[in-house]
Amino acid sequence: MSEMIDSEHKELVLHDEKPVVQDTGQLDDTDAYILPEDYIALSKSIGRVDKLLSTENEALIGKGDIDLEESAYLKGRAMLDLDMAGKAVGPENLPSEIVVRLQELQEKLAVNMKLLSTQLNAVKEVSGLLSQVMKDHDSDGTYETLVGSW
Repeated sequence: MSEMIDSEHKELVLHDEKPVVQDTGQLDDTDAYILPEDYIALSKSIGRVDKLLSTENEALIGKGDIDLEESAYLKGRAMLDLDMAGKAVGPENLPSEIVVRLQELQEKLAVNMKLLSTQLNAVKEVSGLLSQVMKDHDSDGTYETLVGSW
């Protein structure tokens, strides 16, 4: 790996996980920072997950149609990208704007989980009813238990 000079006072040091510019001792205001590209990637990842969640949440409350299998796949990919972008920046280097956006995203994820849980419970209930109707329709009553006196 090569070393690049960023300015007269700082040098770019290549690191295992993320590129970090380290102070050579001549400037006191910053010890290290993450490259702006890492923040941009994190911000874009947050935006992508946010958009996917908004679309799915709206569809789940009845404001549109959605393919839940495709949506789950896209959310999984977006969350993986978000995780990777977050690791490049690190939690200790997050600006307050990103922290607020992540908190809002966490709230939206909680709503999404609740909506999906409600959807799943409704599907279970409907399938149970359909199953019971099919059993009742196919049965001739031979093996049913009697209720009441013997």
